[in-house]
Amino acid sequence: MNTKQQIVELSADLLREHGFHGFSYLDLSRALGITKASVHHHYPKKDDLGLALCEWTHDWLSQGLEHFDTKGTSNWNKLERYLQAAIKHTLTDHKMCPISALYSDLNKLSEPMTLALKSLDDLELGWVTKVMTEGGQNGEFIAQEDSKAMAALFIFSCKGALYYARLHGQDLFHQTMKQFEHLLRQTGENHEH
Repeated sequence: MNTKQQIVELSADLLREHGFHGFSYLDLSRALGITKASVHHHYPKKDDLGLALCEWTHDWLSQGLEHFDTKGTSNWNKLERYLQAAIKHTLTDHKMCPISALYSDLNKLSEPMTLALKSLDDLELGWVTKVMTEGGQNGEFIAQEDSKAMAALFIFSCKGALYYARLHGQDLFHQTMKQFEHLLRQTGENHEH
């Protein structure tokens, strides 16, 4: 891995632990054993690094969603895989979702970074919307008037429940998402879990 990649990989970890404004070029230089000037050489401004982090997050998210599509045995199973990854990442590894981490600094982000963050949101929301739509079309889920709004509600429920679970325990997360499953699935029919 070259220095530029090392900077982005370490920054991605620090982003998920401390938020975008929670680490500095000095932190990066110390951890990597390079000079601050070397970090600035690759990313002159923190915004440049931020846009590289948005690209990293896009790749990270795309790979995850593709994996859920490939391995998922049903539409609900795809969503379960999304939830399991969220639990592992947030509650086991104690890291924030990189999108959520960027949101925590939203009022301080530049316009290009805000647009890049919106693009990440669109990618995640688009995938969940597709899963909701397919589940409604094949009868696995109750048909929704607005799959995109239901997808947004799913993402908000997941991310909100994860924050609460950090303080109140995983049971609350599981109960919340179980309730969401009841909202989605046809009543009185057995579907694969």
